[in-house]
Amino acid sequence: MCNHEHAHGETEAPHVALMPRRRLLKALTIGGTAAAVSACTTNPYTGRKQLVGLAPGDLSGAAEASWAEMKAKIPTSNDPRYTSRLRNIGSRISRSSPFANEAWDYQVFDTDTKNAFVLPGNRVGFYKGMMDFAESDDAIAGIMGHEVGHVAGAHARERMSMQMASQLAVVGGTVIGGVALNKKCDNVPANQRTACQRSASQNTARLQQALGLGTLLGLVLPYSRKHEAESDLLGANYMQRAGYNPYESVKLWEKMAANSTSSQPTFLSTHPDPAWRARNLDAYIRRQEKLGSQGFQNIRT
Repeated sequence: MCNHEHAHGETEAPHVALMPRRRLLKALTIGGTAAAVSACTTNPYTGRKQLVGLAPGDLSGAAEASWAEMKAKIPTSNDPRYTSRLRNIGSRISRSSPFANEAWDYQVFDTDTKNAFVLPGNRVGFYKGMMDFAESDDAIAGIMGHEVGHVAGAHARERMSMQMASQLAVVGGTVIGGVALNKKCDNVPANQRTACQRSASQNTARLQQALGLGTLLGLVLPYSRKHEAESDLLGANYMQRAGYNPYESVKLWEKMAANSTSSQPTFLSTHPDPAWRARNLDAYIRRQEKLGSQGFQNIRT
């Protein structure tokens, strides 16, 4: 979405009241696409162009509500063997990141789930099961670095921006396609028009499903996997700078791969294959080590 340069300048807004419906829908779709393109920016921490049409604070209200709801519904741990450990590791990782001067909120959820996450506003949640599975401080630091990498990559805002643009494209494409299908019914005999319109309605619904599936498989899921891989590399940088062994993150993903029971094809997944992640991280760390003092600075090197 962000591969092309866009023209600068302003255009006069069309007069909605006098615009034919089909032309109006085209204008809305084109306008939404133009707005999405104009939101393209280069991330200073990754060097990647990305679609981010939301400001950092735009998701803070929803994130705060989700954070409070999770802490109310899921038991939280007060065991310092987990809470203090996570805070200490998180503090070291955040200090090695571009967000050293920002406040961070760490929470351990007292369940056996093997997962961790970050919400806008630097809210990091670890499930107790994930810390037990990771075992070592270095492995936990790898996960923490990964979550901080999501913040650096502005992944939450990019994902939401892309979903908004995708939904607009699907709706616009569906309506324009539906108008075209129904228009054909104007030329059929009157006694066949009702059946034609019914068929047009069914085909419009199929078109919407096809556009939605195409957007999911061709845009949303690939970018979700890109975000995960990008965060892995950023996390390795933060680990190394904080004094942790980044190869422990490789071992963690190898362990994840060995314990994985998923048979879902990669193209249907939001996350890359764990074995691939281990190999990708290992290759990246080796490349960075060869750069000496210039290594672990830019994930594009």
